[in-house]
Amino acid sequence: MNDGPADSLLGSLCREMGKLLSRRRQIATQLTRCRDAGLIRRLQGELQRMAVRQAEVHAVGLALRRAPGLDPFSVAFLVELSRRHSLA
Repeated sequence: MNDGPADSLLGSLCREMGKLLSRRRQIATQLTRCRDAGLIRRLQGELQRMAVRQAEVHAVGLALRRAPGLDPFSVAFLVELSRRHSLA
């Protein structure tokens, strides 16, 4: 890696995807146990917002494939993470 701004951005996006996927897994577990309609709606809304963000990160990852000077394995890792629905 070059340790430049683009590499730092790539690392940040990968970390964000890891956290997002972990949170989606937590919410899925919570939804199976939850009985409160208001909380269910809030959790479902959070899932929807995370799905939108995941799609945005995926689009960025696809665009970075064409960027010169980036580690292609790091970009491929980001694209793979953002493509997943969960890590479960």
